[in-house]
Amino acid sequence: MTRSLPFLYAAEELENALSERLAPVFAAAELTATQFNVLYILVEEGPMKLSTLAEQRRCVKSNVSYITRAMLREGLVELSPSREDQRSRVLSASKLGLRRYGLAKAGAQKVESTLRRALGAEGTEQLGRACLAAAAALDRSS
Repeated sequence: MTRSLPFLYAAEELENALSERLAPVFAAAELTATQFNVLYILVEEGPMKLSTLAEQRRCVKSNVSYITRAMLREGLVELSPSREDQRSRVLSASKLGLRRYGLAKAGAQKVESTLRRALGAEGTEQLGRACLAAAAALDRSS
C-alpha cells in the first residue's frame, strides 16, 4: 500500500520505535526523555544560558525555564554566574545529572549499536545526516 505521507509516516515510526527502546533506558537512569535531552545538550555543548538552551531544544524560554526549575529541584543541573558576564547565569549538569546521564547514555549507545548492526555504519550515518538535513529544511521554511 502506498502511503500519502511516506516521509512523515516513516519518521513517526522511527520516533515510536526509538521511544519504545529508550523509555526503559531512561527510567533505569531515573530520567525522563526531556531531562536526558537537556543533559545531553549541556554535557555535549557545555554550560549555557537558558535562552541558548531554548534555542537548541526548539522551544520557548518559558518552557525551558519550567523544565530546568524541576531539574534544579531534583539536583540534576546547577545555575552559576557566567564567566563572560557575571550578571548572566548559565546552566550546567550537576554531579548527579552527570551520573544519571552517563547511565542513560550507555543504554542509548546500545540502542544506537542495534541500528548500526541493522543498517551498517554508513547507512546509520546517512540516516543521521538526512534527519538533520530535514530538520534544517523545516527550520529555514518557518
